Amino acid sequence: MLPILSIRIKELRKEKKWSQRELGEKVDVSESFVSKVESGKKQPSREVTTKFSEVFNVTTDYLLGRSEDPELNEEEDKVVSEEGKNIMSLIESLPEDERKKAWEQLEMYVTYMQNKKNS
Repeated sequence: MLPILSIRIKELRKEKKWSQRELGEKVDVSESFVSKVESGKKQPSREVTTKFSEVFNVTTDYLLGRSEDPELNEEEDKVVSEEGKNIMSLIESLPEDERKKAWEQLEMYVTYMQNKKNS
């Protein structure tokens, strides 16, 4: 199962009709890095995730699956962003192999809670 971040970046890139190389140039990463992010093999840093959100004009919360709405109002954005920053900071402090596992676990938990809520 691909991380929601990978899925959303690929979907947004295709909506814009950009190649992986074009997207990479816009966020200052290689085409190879974009490919690895889209395939779930790499997790971008906070800074790169922020650049992706700016280029696509969506919130980082949307990219990370914490919101289904790509645009939050300013007050919601502040609250969610602060919570998101705390979680991201904790995960980013882990070694790379553990970081990927943490994101996968978080994604599985969020998916579980969403499914539970919808049933």
